Order: sequence, then structure tokens, then C-alpha cells
Amino acid sequence: MIYPALEEAGVAYERLPFGRSLRPGPYGRALRRIRALARSGEHDLIHVHSSKAGALARVAALGTGVPVVYTPHCFPFIGPQSRRRRLLSAAVEAALARITAAIVCVSDDERRQALALRVGGPARLRVIHNGSPPCEPQDQPDAELADWMSGGPGAACLTALRRQKGVDVFLRAAPRILEAVPEARLAVVGQGPERAALEALAADLGLDGRVRFFGFRPPAARQLAELDVFVLASRWEAFPISVLEALACGVPQVATDVGGTGEAVLDGVTGTLCRADDPDGLAAAVTALLQAPSRRAAMAQASRARHTEHFGVDRMVAATAALYRSLAL
Repeated sequence: MIYPALEEAGVAYERLPFGRSLRPGPYGRALRRIRALARSGEHDLIHVHSSKAGALARVAALGTGVPVVYTPHCFPFIGPQSRRRRLLSAAVEAALARITAAIVCVSDDERRQALALRVGGPARLRVIHNGSPPCEPQDQPDAELADWMSGGPGAACLTALRRQKGVDVFLRAAPRILEAVPEARLAVVGQGPERAALEALAADLGLDGRVRFFGFRPPAARQLAELDVFVLASRWEAFPISVLEALACGVPQVATDVGGTGEAVLDGVTGTLCRADDPDGLAAAVTALLQAPSRRAAMAQASRARHTEHFGVDRMVAATAALYRSLAL
């Protein structure tokens, strides 16, 4: 949770009632409070994240003169959905874009998709890639995960356990990986609404005792340090921070080439890109890296260098601050 860190830094904050549900619920109270903050005269700019908060804040700030910056972190029209819902989402986003000072796209791909659906003009859509901290050594490594991975070359998904992330595809790839590399150690690290269904799928695939599930223990470096290969089998993305964390920790990546993932993962250099919803292709990519320690070592070095050069937090913060200055002056 970010709140203790905010308190320690002396940053004032207020928690508003947001959630994943699309039901109105308490959002009216959030809208009224954001509007009061915008009208207070104490703020030069509002920066809001995600689609529901983005919609509320932009409506709340109407007529106040306070510019609003919006970062969707994956537009609601991205991902598998009906054509009707996709067009409706794009229409809502396009209407709201007209009252938005700037829309921050976290990848070039996200900006291209917005432009294709006429969600904001080129000048309004700015690209600021996500960043992540350097991979610091951990005083308290994940001993349980370390013990499991010590038995052979290890690969794991480290992600939220929801359909978007394609962990089921990794599990379907696992029998092929284990057939080719019997000593491999495979794991799923994370929590989320699909945990029980994924454990049931693993059992149905005969993976009990061969693929282990672990909870997420932040910071991510604590668990990434135990992996030989990081796997992200997402079906859709904007620009996943998890691959940046893998880059920082020097863990070669096998990731699906969706959204802006290929802007971080250099195919054949820092890792391997493959198609989404393709267990055979994912299995082949993971197997190839588990069987090639020297290749993994070269990718580890390239990954750390790429993170340092392109995806540090300082670079992201500086770009965001520059945007604020251009809008609030």
C-alpha cells in the first residue's frame, strides 16, 4: 500500500471510493469531492489514473479552469470485447478527450490505438513510458520460492491472477516444458480472482507437485531474484510494469507480443516474444531459454542495461513533471 509511504513523506492524501465494479455505488460522493478540490483554488492541475476515475475527475473539473491530465493505463476499448462495447468505450473516451489537457499513453502502441479510434488528437496524446525502480538486493529473500527453484532451472509467471494475464496459457504450456526439461521448476506467483480456477486447472493437467503456487511478497525483486526465466503470457496490455521489473533484475523474459510489451522486451536480446493464446509457442520459448544458460546470461546483462537506459523511475518522473509544467504555467 502506498499510504504509509505518503504519510512518511508528509504528503496529504484523501481516499475516495473507487473499485473495479461499473455500478454507480458511492461514485457520486467521489465526484462531489473531486469537484470541491478542483474549485478550492489550491491546486494547479489534476492528474487522474484509470478509466473510471478518469471519467469522474474530468467531469468534476468542468468549468473550474483546472487542467486535467489522464493516464488510462490501458484504455477500456483495448482487449477482447464485443464490437459494440469497444465502439461505445471509444466514443466515451473521445468525448472526454475534448475536456482533457493531456492524455498520457504509457506506450507508443497505446497512443496508436487511441489515434486509430480518434480518441484525442496527436498533440493531446503524449507518450511517457512506465518506469520501475532498480533491482535492489533483498535482505529477506522469499525462502520458500528459493527452495523450490533450487532444484533446477526455473521459470515463473509473477503477475495478478486474472484472465488478462494468461496464466492459464502458461499452465497449458507446462506439460510440454516439463517433458523437454524434466528437472525444470515452474511456478505461479501472485494472487487474484482466478487463483482457485488456476489451481484446479493445474490439477486437471496433472501438474500437482510439478507447478507450485506462491503468493506475491513485494517488492517484486525479492521473488524475481529466484527465477531463471520470467513469463508473462498476457492476452492484452498497455505497457506492463512487470516486464520492466524483470529487466531491472536481469531476468530474461518470455512475453506475449501484445500492446507495448515489445517496446520493452527486445526479442532475441533481453528475452523472447511470442503470440498470445499459444501454449505450444510459449512452451517452445520457455524451453529454449531453460536449456541455454549462456544465452540467459547474455540476456540478463542486456536486460539490466536496457532498464538503466530507458525505464528508470527518474526518467518517468522527469517526463511527467515536464508535462505538468507545460500545462500549469
